Amino acid sequence: MSSENKNIRLLIIDDEADFRRAISHGLSRRGFEIREAASGEEGVAAIKASLPEIVLLDQKMPGMSGIDTLKEIRKISEDLPVIILTGHGDYHTALAGIRLEIVDFIQKPVDVEILSQRIHDLLERESGDMMREPTISELMAPPDLYPKVYDDELMTSVLKAISNAYRKPIPEDSRYGQVRSALVYNRKEEFLGMIRFSDLLQLLIPDALLDSPYASFFTGMLLAQSKVFGTKTIEELIRKQIIVEVDTPLMEAVHLLVENKLINVPVVQKSKLVGILRGRDIIIATARLAGAEL
Repeated sequence: MSSENKNIRLLIIDDEADFRRAISHGLSRRGFEIREAASGEEGVAAIKASLPEIVLLDQKMPGMSGIDTLKEIRKISEDLPVIILTGHGDYHTALAGIRLEIVDFIQKPVDVEILSQRIHDLLERESGDMMREPTISELMAPPDLYPKVYDDELMTSVLKAISNAYRKPIPEDSRYGQVRSALVYNRKEEFLGMIRFSDLLQLLIPDALLDSPYASFFTGMLLAQSKVFGTKTIEELIRKQIIVEVDTPLMEAVHLLVENKLINVPVVQKSKLVGILRGRDIIIATARLAGAEL
């Protein structure tokens, strides 16, 4: 049992009994004091009876939804920290509640170690400890934000996926802008890497031009290369990937982004993709640490 977690009162509101049981077991072993609620109505009643220090709230529940539950929670407490639990594809729905002071979210299935760290990050942030260096797990964007493609698809599918994602309206008050990258998986649903708009530009240049110091250019080269580009699969063109572990020091991740001229980098834990660390979010965090008003 971790003494630093002792007496942290946490309420789990989720209609899935097996999920509640697993999370309760995992967090209890780490010293948290856990209560459970099987519905939004039950969770609101539990909060009225005894205010927890933090709430884990499932976004998608029968009856009272997570967002509706949050509205009721905010009538009881305006500053009670809440972590929204979202399923795959529910991310943008969860973002609709940002104006209701959702303070964080995490995607199911939940890794207990990451969840424990996010709880501590959130509680420290809420307590006003703004000079603490943020962790990668706190800054990273959820994978669900990015379009997903498979390595056996044609490269044109990447263009379509990123273009569609880029045109998608941004929810009001979201801290996430348009995405310019796609996640690549194989058919076993194993994460292979990312392809970015900048990668696509590099792939348009023939290898002969990259390798030769005497390259020459003429009108029509882009058209010819585009026809070749359209026949290639993602597997043929995906390049060596740069990734970071979730517990990597933040400055190491910054160095990798700068050294490799990347706008973002995948974050993994035990080879599983858990988030995307973006340069823009690091800059925003840096500005806040420096005392800038954003």
